[in-house]
Amino acid sequence: SSSSSSNTVPLPSPCPCPLSEEEMTEAKKIFDYALEMNTSDQGSNIGSYGTQSNKTWDELCTYLHNQVCKGSDWDEVPESMKPWIELRNAISVGRSDWKYDEAQLLYHYTKDPNILRRELKRIQCIENEE
Repeated sequence: SSSSSSNTVPLPSPCPCPLSEEEMTEAKKIFDYALEMNTSDQGSNIGSYGTQSNKTWDELCTYLHNQVCKGSDWDEVPESMKPWIELRNAISVGRSDWKYDEAQLLYHYTKDPNILRRELKRIQCIENEE
């Protein structure tokens, strides 16, 4: 009789983490701060999602993806969103090749339609110059 384990392919070695210890430590610090600002009353006066902390993850995701706030420039972005943006900037892997440009980043976090309008006007100006 043959054992089922004799047909098992050995697992490959885990891939090394592409982040340095310093980068992981900094990212964890920013993540913890962002989470605290958005799930507690601490950030309730600065545009946090703390009032939504009683929702399930699915409900919270739906809420966040449907949330629209002013943010067509950095001064209008709620303070509670800024740590999440800072977290994206803390990770160097892929940052130079895959990072959103400023308009994409602002729209991603705010869904402010004024950003889309401004970008459409900018593109139309470029096309008119050609």
